[in-house]
Amino acid sequence: MRNAGGQATWINPAGNEIAMDTYTCSHCNSIVLVKPKQDPSELGGFCRLCMKHICKNCACKAECSPFEKKLEEMERRERFRSLI
Repeated sequence: MRNAGGQATWINPAGNEIAMDTYTCSHCNSIVLVKPKQDPSELGGFCRLCMKHICKNCACKAECSPFEKKLEEMERRERFRSLI
């Protein structure tokens, strides 16, 4: 992947190291593994509204709901509840 967000490394019982690029879905915050030479259509998509990578499940939905906005809404509700 050209601009991977991270890298995951596993070591199997035989001692072989397996490394894969990863990125985090902007909408659901899940980690997506990018296998070497994987077809880009299997990875998910790119949201043109928030301009970030998204997973395959979120690419099927026709809405942009970034995880960051969801957290801000939760914080705003909690602040409102504390005022009451």
